[in-house]
Amino acid sequence: MLKTYFFVPSNNTKFLKNVPLIGADYFIYDLEDSVSKNEMSAAIGNLRSITITENSYVRPKLYNEDDTINSDLFSQLIKIGFKNYLIPKVSNLSQIEALKGIFKITSDNFKNFKFILLVEHPAGLINLTDIIRSNLLNITSVGLGNYDYCSVMGMRHTLENLTYARNVILNIAKAHELEAIDIVSLNLASNKEFQEESLNGFSLGFDGKFVIHPLQIALLKEIQFYSDEEIKEAKLVYSQILDIDNELIPLIKVNGKVYEKPHIKRIINIINWNSRFNNKHN
Repeated sequence: MLKTYFFVPSNNTKFLKNVPLIGADYFIYDLEDSVSKNEMSAAIGNLRSITITENSYVRPKLYNEDDTINSDLFSQLIKIGFKNYLIPKVSNLSQIEALKGIFKITSDNFKNFKFILLVEHPAGLINLTDIIRSNLLNITSVGLGNYDYCSVMGMRHTLENLTYARNVILNIAKAHELEAIDIVSLNLASNKEFQEESLNGFSLGFDGKFVIHPLQIALLKEIQFYSDEEIKEAKLVYSQILDIDNELIPLIKVNGKVYEKPHIKRIINIINWNSRFNNKHN
């Protein structure tokens, strides 16, 4: 139910070769956290040999050592063929204005590019609405860089401490009809913790989740996102609306409970998920 955004370290040829075998929805070729300065040239060379698809993103190292935006790197990535970008370290509108300038100069197809904003600083959280409403970039999704955010804040990394930032990201994304991508988990030792975190994100309304290991994708597929009670209720209501045009349903009443259009949409989502879930486990 949560779309998976899988980080692939671009300096690791083994990972790159295994991408076709990984069942993620999107792949983010990473040139930032996982790649050192000495490995950057080799990592960019690796990216020249991959097949770039519609679900391929790249996360560039945004800044040079003098804190200027790394325009040369963006130029190379555009020439390689990347049209989808995860922009890290999002903080302010001037940063986005500078990025747009670089993309417009380097590419004639800039309007077809897609961008995910990764908020890793409280300034980015505060300025996020202004950045989105500027329409400077074709932003499709917003996510929280939870570990960097906690580091800047000086807070311990817990789901409870991240509640405010996650909810701000979620509400701003939904207010602008963008996808909200939930936090990454670096703890590969606890399957239970990852699944509980994922279920929490889904219940809040997140559309996707950042992942770093194929095991996490497998764990997501095993999660029962809806309870047995919700599934039973959905089947009962769905049986009553099969012969009714959904656009014509103002409300229906089943067992004394009223269901309006938003409820019907959720009912259909549950039915569709249950069908896919059962097919995978039969």
